[in-house]
Amino acid sequence: MDLLLAFVIAMSVTMALIPVLMRLADRFQVVDVPEPRKVHARPIPRIGGVAMAAGAVAPLLYWLQGSPTLYAYLAAAALVVGFGVWDDRASLGYLPKFLGQFIAAIVVVSWGGLMIHSVTLAERVELPAAIAVPLTVLFIVGITNAINLADGLDGLAGGTTLLSCCAIALLGLSIGDRFVTTVAIILSGSLLGFLRYNTYPARVFMGDGGSQFLGFTVAVITVLLTQVETAPLSAALPLLLLGMPIIDTLMVMAQRVMEGRSPFSADKNHIHHRLLSLGFDHHEAVIVIYLLQGALLGTAWFMRYESDLSIALIFAIYLMLSVGFLTGASRAGWRWRAADSMRLNGFEDTRRRSFRELRRRMPGWTIWIIGAGTALYGLYISLSAEPIPVDVGWLCLGLAAVLAGAGLLGVARSMPEWILHGSLYVCAVVLVYLDLTTRVGKWPVAVEVATTFALATSVMIYVRMTTVRRFTLTPLDLLVILVALILPNLPGSVAAPRELGLAALKLLVVFYAVEMLLGHSRQSRVACHWLAVLTVALIAWRAL
Repeated sequence: MDLLLAFVIAMSVTMALIPVLMRLADRFQVVDVPEPRKVHARPIPRIGGVAMAAGAVAPLLYWLQGSPTLYAYLAAAALVVGFGVWDDRASLGYLPKFLGQFIAAIVVVSWGGLMIHSVTLAERVELPAAIAVPLTVLFIVGITNAINLADGLDGLAGGTTLLSCCAIALLGLSIGDRFVTTVAIILSGSLLGFLRYNTYPARVFMGDGGSQFLGFTVAVITVLLTQVETAPLSAALPLLLLGMPIIDTLMVMAQRVMEGRSPFSADKNHIHHRLLSLGFDHHEAVIVIYLLQGALLGTAWFMRYESDLSIALIFAIYLMLSVGFLTGASRAGWRWRAADSMRLNGFEDTRRRSFRELRRRMPGWTIWIIGAGTALYGLYISLSAEPIPVDVGWLCLGLAAVLAGAGLLGVARSMPEWILHGSLYVCAVVLVYLDLTTRVGKWPVAVEVATTFALATSVMIYVRMTTVRRFTLTPLDLLVILVALILPNLPGSVAAPRELGLAALKLLVVFYAVEMLLGHSRQSRVACHWLAVLTVALIAWRAL
């Protein structure tokens, strides 16, 4: 519960600070101006990193007070953020940035005692200080720059780092490392608050101050995580935990060197640039990288106690596959959109008309499935859950009164949006809560899985094919889905009960279903509203 509170505080402070700092960005000249190498078309404030760092400080000081490592880390992180914000304002060259990063790394190594002191070969091997100290400094500086270089699309660096932080928190919990777990969870909260404003189209960027803060922090906690003597995780595990930023950095720097350019020169050869050139749109490129990072994190969990050589080999395979696909696809002229153009342009007119007709009708068909599935789930839970807590009954009675009153009021004028949406979301939470915590007359497993899958699939098809853009599936939503589904269900996970992952999936599906029904048509909106009235009224009647 303490860690959950720390997460919420970090997220809330970050979300509250960003609008304030956005208004000050022009005054302090911390704005990202468009240029040919970048993908945005208007000036964007670059203050997200300052908000994230500020949002993390208070929870860290409260929950980790008295830790010498914390004070060394905070002093070093302040240096990194300071140099990063300076770069955001004045566009420093790479030498001043490296200087700040090296000073910060030396501070955390000398004051905080951070060090890669051992590696795992056939067994754990201790490293002499003459090797361990420079190796640690170079690792911290390298990861700081890897995250900095990965910050090329809206939500990309923040999202991949959020996934990494969740995996690091899980590994920290598994070995009982309170410091690493707390830092990772608080940083996850700050990141989620920032991504609220950074998901495409972004209203704010993290800037160099933010990307270097993230890179420095995850470098520090991965070293701490893998150097715990009581439960030694493989020292090479960061190769997988931070896999996509590292792969991206190695790819672009190697290409620059082979072309005779400085490895620190700017270009458009990053993985996200190359995915865009292959026909992926902004959302799709970000989601592809999220999924690849998720695969690396899953691999890290299963290989957490393997030798460093085995992990390095697996990482090398991921690297070669990534390079091979991107290079081969580019040389072959392959494009992600090619299948669509063939389908629309290569077939005869009758098939083309059939496809267009199918696309036109599909949202209407799926909305019926969404409505029926939502109604079936709501009525099933309301009629079969037992025992229903009395306080839930009173809550549902109040919801029924509010929704019924709003519905009657809507006969004369438009129904207040905040009342309808807020009440329906609370209704969805109540249903999933009862599903998770009470003795519900369970469906056969196959029926439950098939119903959930059909409802989720229909929601995704509707989002993709409808022309109504009132509510869309974003990469941030995918991040939440990945975390909710994957972490509780990893073998040996202590992060949460496995049922919590399924409950999170059901809640997300019901939320999306409600939004689809409210936005499709007036008829579906009215039906959704009165279905909610019936559902909560039944729950209140059975509880009271």
